[in-house]
Amino acid sequence: MPDGTINPGHIVISSAGRDAGHAYVVLGWYKPQTLLVADGRGRKVVSPKKKNVKHVKWHSIANNVAEVLAGGLTITDEEIRQALAHIEATG
Repeated sequence: MPDGTINPGHIVISSAGRDAGHAYVVLGWYKPQTLLVADGRGRKVVSPKKKNVKHVKWHSIANNVAEVLAGGLTITDEEIRQALAHIEATG
């Protein structure tokens, strides 16, 4: 298991690659250094992006998403879009 600094429900910003600057919600870990992330639009829950943990910066946590994921429930793309829209609106 990774060191726990980034957990499901956290919002991260891509810092490398063609998607640099793009915000994602962390869905979980794929491998010890690889996150599964989605934005609810281009990268949906059913096909999350694999992103190296070195290529993202932690931004904040989406509490509602984190609670759903911690409870073992399925998150929807709409919930992810709402969490990211809230972050974009508040800065």
